Amino acid sequence: MTNINNIKALLIDLEGVLYSDNKLIPGSIEVIKELKKNSLKLRFLTNTTTAPRKLILNKLQDFGFDIEEDEIFTPISATIKYLRDNSVKKIALITNIEIIEEFNNYEITQKDPAVVIIGDIYKNFNWEILDIAFKLIYLNNAKLIALHKNKYCIREGKVSLDLGPFINAIEYSSGKKSILMGKPEKNFFNLAIKDLDEDNENILMIGDDIASDIEGSIKANLKAVQVRTGKFQEKDLHNPLQPNCRIGSIIELPKIIGL
Repeated sequence: MTNINNIKALLIDLEGVLYSDNKLIPGSIEVIKELKKNSLKLRFLTNTTTAPRKLILNKLQDFGFDIEEDEIFTPISATIKYLRDNSVKKIALITNIEIIEEFNNYEITQKDPAVVIIGDIYKNFNWEILDIAFKLIYLNNAKLIALHKNKYCIREGKVSLDLGPFINAIEYSSGKKSILMGKPEKNFFNLAIKDLDEDNENILMIGDDIASDIEGSIKANLKAVQVRTGKFQEKDLHNPLQPNCRIGSIIELPKIIGL
């Protein structure tokens, strides 16, 4: 097992690292407590687009984690920053109904929106919804914001389609690329890095997804560790970009960073 030295801050994925399919990964609560006891800065990154940040926080606290809301980074946080920076006022939302409250400061409409924002709506994806998004983008020249572009996820203990394939369908039909929020987008990692106020060489990413977590963080010039929980698959061992090391689960993390 490789030891990784001089780590002062960590970016930690949620699903697949701290819990998986709504089941706590053994030892994860104790590890977070130990990291905080040693004064390490922590930010928790998630591509979850089905719940507002306060509900994500409630879920973590219900599990028993000592985590603050401002330690959580989501694609929705990044999207709101984009809308503000680009003076966008009118948006179309294709998202879980629970996150609509995050966009209370915007006019939500399907008549001439400046952007169409698409998140994971699970089994509610259908031809009609995809066609509405396509027409707004292709005919009305709206921009497409993808809250993430994960290829697959774990649902009810099994690999399942995630948001990415539906985003690809709209990109293909409209001929327009999406503005990607969330992992593995470099700007998303940079937002978290800036908030940590540490040099990249002193920051470590912990994730389960070889593409979103590991490739994304490496391309953002960070060190990375992959856990063998969550989305990990044996084929990850042959991916072109590899983490600095792999561990069975987050319970092994303190040892490899010298705690």
